[in-house]
Amino acid sequence: MTIEEIKNYFISRSDELISLSLRGDPWIFLCGAAMIDYLTNMTLGKSTRLMYISFIENYFGQVNINYKDFDYQNGSIDLPTQMYVILRCGIVHSFSFVPDQQGVNNGGRPRSILLAHEKNGHTHFDRYTNNGMDSVVFTAEQFSKDIKDVVELIFQKASKDQSLESQILTHVTNHPPILGQFS
Repeated sequence: MTIEEIKNYFISRSDELISLSLRGDPWIFLCGAAMIDYLTNMTLGKSTRLMYISFIENYFGQVNINYKDFDYQNGSIDLPTQMYVILRCGIVHSFSFVPDQQGVNNGGRPRSILLAHEKNGHTHFDRYTNNGMDSVVFTAEQFSKDIKDVVELIFQKASKDQSLESQILTHVTNHPPILGQFS
């Protein structure tokens, strides 16, 4: 398996996410969140809290600075932490938007991220402050496109960074992603 085959695999999965985002259901976010966790492991070797947050800042922050610098109404600039607690720990591990006590201890806030669709009139990165919430809206359509942009960024960097390319090859060899075979 080559780095090009791995790249093509993840581009294909990203295209599937984009297609899935048009359906109007929440599954795109679960699939996207799981893929982000895998990409963190693939590029950094492990998906600990700090590494996941770093991945969001350093990769998602490059495709859209709001992932790094989004300013909640309460003044917090901690979207990478909220993504870790709500998307990775919440959706992927608990099937919930409300963090458990460990998530709260790690800075998570209930419903700090709301999931929506552009076709229902929502805009990615809008603030939502109704009903006492202090949230950011993620739309399925733009979120999935941002994931694809991150995948492209990863492989662009890997083409110039032998260490990153080696990390990707090692991780994918040791922990093949879903479907596990490359064509």
